Amino acid sequence: METLKHWYVTPYGGTSTDLRLFQVGIRREALEANTTLNPEVDRVRVSIVGRNRVRPLALDRFFEIVALDGRRLDALRRSLHGEAVFPEGDQVVRRYEAPEIGDEILLNSVLSQRLGCLPDSATFAAILQELFRRRRTGG
Repeated sequence: METLKHWYVTPYGGTSTDLRLFQVGIRREALEANTTLNPEVDRVRVSIVGRNRVRPLALDRFFEIVALDGRRLDALRRSLHGEAVFPEGDQVVRRYEAPEIGDEILLNSVLSQRLGCLPDSATFAAILQELFRRRRTGG
């Protein structure tokens, strides 16, 4: 469900070996019916509703969106109603407490919408550094 422009909230459905690190899966039909997210282009920041973010924006990770269908049956079973599914092992790289089944997950695509495709965190950090450099030098 879109709560603010380019912010979506959905329940957490669990983890799956069908996904790679820094991917978040959502049932294709729910993704298409309830969001304007484009898995080919958009990247999202992921947080758990009601929990403080501990990473600064420049160090945050951006997740690739995976539209779940019959090719990823394990993940699809965890997203029957459009729940967000994370990859196995995500809890190892996450710097905050893992969500529990049913917790509300916030998918924030504002930066992706404003800046275009964000392929990875290193690229985003480079964009920010360049913007700050230009502002300091007046260029």
